[in-house]
Amino acid sequence: MKSKRVTRTDKSGCSFGMGVCCSEDFPFLLEMYNTFCPKPASQGLPPEDPEVCQNWVKSLLEIGENFLAWRGESVIGHVSLIPDGRGKSCEFVIFVDQKHRNLGIGTELTRFVLERSKQLGYDSIWLTVNVSNFIAIKLYKKLGFEYFDLDSSERVMKIKLSYPLGSP
Repeated sequence: MKSKRVTRTDKSGCSFGMGVCCSEDFPFLLEMYNTFCPKPASQGLPPEDPEVCQNWVKSLLEIGENFLAWRGESVIGHVSLIPDGRGKSCEFVIFVDQKHRNLGIGTELTRFVLERSKQLGYDSIWLTVNVSNFIAIKLYKKLGFEYFDLDSSERVMKIKLSYPLGSP
C-alpha cells in the first residue's frame, strides 16, 4: 500500500513529496543508498558493502519509524527515528541524496518528521553530527536542536518536543 505524500517545493522551484515509508518502498530506498555518494558519509554510514547496506536498511525499517522524500519515483531523502529503550526519545538519522542537497529538502523533511514525532508521542529527539558539518549544524540549530554533548569530532544535539495545549 502506497503511503500518502505531502508535496513541497524546493529552493529551485521543483516539487517533491514526503511521506511515511512502507514495506513496498524498500527497493526504492535501497536504490538511493546503492547510488549514495560519498559512502560512508558519516559515522560509517551508509555502509559501503552492498550486502551490509541492505541489512542496515532492513534493520532501520524494522526498529524505527521511517520517512522518505521523493522526486517522481525516486527516493531522494530518508529519515529514520530509532526509539530508545523507554520509547519516549529517539535518535534521528537523515540522509539526502547528494544531487538534491542545498535545496531545502533536508529542512522540509526534518520539519515533517518533527511534527510526526509529536504525533507518535516522543518527548525528545537526539542526533549525532560531525563537528565539520556546518550546514547540518546550522539547520539543526535553526529548527531548535541544542548541543547536548560535545567531543573533538562529534556533537550530540537534542530537541525537546513541545505539544499544543491539551495534547500528550
